[in-house]
Amino acid sequence: MFYSFISKDSILYRLILCFGIGIGAVFGLSPFSFFLAGVFASISCILLFFYLNKISIWKSLLWLLILSQILNFTAFYWIPGAIYRISGADAFVSAFFFLLYGLISHLKFFPFYILFRFSKIESVSKTCILLVFPAAGTLSDMITFQIFSWYWGNLISGSIVFEQFASICGVYGLSFLLLFISSTFIIFLNSYKTKNPKEFKISIASLVCIAFVYGYGLYQIGYINRSQNEIKPKDLSVLMVQPDTSPGTKDLKADTSYLSATTSKVFSLALLTFENSPSLIIIPESAIPFHGTIDSEENRKEKIYSPTMEGIILYLSKHTGADVLFNELNLDQNKLKNQVSLFKNLDGKTERYDKRRLLPFGEYLPMEKIFPFLRFIFQETSRYVPGESPKLLIGNKIQNQKPILPPEISKLNEPKSHKFEFLSFAEHTNKIRNLEYSYSILPLLCYEAIFTELVLDYFQKEQKPEILINITNGSWFDSELEAYQHSGAVRLRAIETGLPLIRSAVSGISEVWDARGISMIAPMGFHETGTREFSIRLGAVESTIYTRFGNSFLWPFCVLILISRLIFVLRIKRKS
Repeated sequence: MFYSFISKDSILYRLILCFGIGIGAVFGLSPFSFFLAGVFASISCILLFFYLNKISIWKSLLWLLILSQILNFTAFYWIPGAIYRISGADAFVSAFFFLLYGLISHLKFFPFYILFRFSKIESVSKTCILLVFPAAGTLSDMITFQIFSWYWGNLISGSIVFEQFASICGVYGLSFLLLFISSTFIIFLNSYKTKNPKEFKISIASLVCIAFVYGYGLYQIGYINRSQNEIKPKDLSVLMVQPDTSPGTKDLKADTSYLSATTSKVFSLALLTFENSPSLIIIPESAIPFHGTIDSEENRKEKIYSPTMEGIILYLSKHTGADVLFNELNLDQNKLKNQVSLFKNLDGKTERYDKRRLLPFGEYLPMEKIFPFLRFIFQETSRYVPGESPKLLIGNKIQNQKPILPPEISKLNEPKSHKFEFLSFAEHTNKIRNLEYSYSILPLLCYEAIFTELVLDYFQKEQKPEILINITNGSWFDSELEAYQHSGAVRLRAIETGLPLIRSAVSGISEVWDARGISMIAPMGFHETGTREFSIRLGAVESTIYTRFGNSFLWPFCVLILISRLIFVLRIKRKS
């Protein structure tokens, strides 16, 4: 019926398929999270690839360029504004880099299609598409560079049950699953249309496999829920702050009124909402911008050290008995580091993790040494240096925490006046006596949380994390769609690792998920100012298959499928 109005060979048909991928992607991702939209996007991709197989390779590549920009404008239209605000570039440069971003971030369609094209699958009646199409798409997801990563597996977010498969194969396994579901649907419809019994049996067998994955998801959700109820885990009380402060642009660095208002807002929110003393206070990235708490000569020289910021951290910990997790900047041998820091009430010491994955054009300038003039174009871009290795932060829960004392606001910018208690031998001994347990935090700063590889690094070490905490600053983007897309991508890390995950954002979306990726609190929305107090359980679930083996099975599986198909094609070619 559809093809009686639009010819398969028309430009309009190709454009409809390209827009089908784009629209399916935007509605498959958060906040919409329509499962069928993700299926629709991948089916559109299959049909587009079949059409491209009929034309020359160069024309096919041109259509993939068109697809990358259509996807850019439909699903990621917030990018130009983000470039403008993060880097300080003008509108023309931002628009140019938006187009370039579309090419780079959707580069995966090129190897995806090339692998599919050389598999020589002429029509949907070829049942080998059930494995070849998912293998090509998944492998392309795994090998291509992306800035703000999105994978086919992210489009399955509309089904929390299917998402549990990520505990076995991660987000790449979800990519394979979505593409497999779409291929099965096409084969099933074609077998019904052609009355081909072989295709029908294969499609039914595929549906059984899909049902098995769905059954595993149902079991996993119930199993984790039972584990949390049967095992006596560690209960951690947390206070999370979302101040919704404006981005700290460089022209505000010397603005004392801005810094004072920002600092006061964070401090007031943390103080006014204490009902029960928490064990951990979380302050998001850039809530107090530009500054750090290391009182060193180089930090003082560059006006990075802030006694007021250090005083706030000490004060909050002193009067609540809580550890404080926060973001700060510090110079280390003239290298500026963006850090997640944990101030520990037990001994008054601070552990720091250096951000390893920096945002291009936001936190550093690619190829700046070769093209130094880029600094004049991207004036807001920072000069951060990436960290070298993963590092767990160890927090502590102390029993009999102190009640809140009246504030000593006058001494807030005198951190030494708050340090005495932490240096007291008698007080330290008493805290050790009342130590209930220690726990390990896997810190993720900003968009590091969308890269599953950065999380897997931590599970190669002897000491394993017990909770994931992502502190981020989305105020630069000023896009509610971006905030939800970012948050939705981060949520999968909870399912992959089987660990609870806290996402604390300056301007939203701030959320908390359990090991199943199910929300535990009412999220703080976009541009909402507020706090959340909650209790979260640690140590209730064993490590997942994915954290133990990573992608070590999926890689060879996809490669084996494609090599087998290539060998089959070469044999057929030789015989002919």
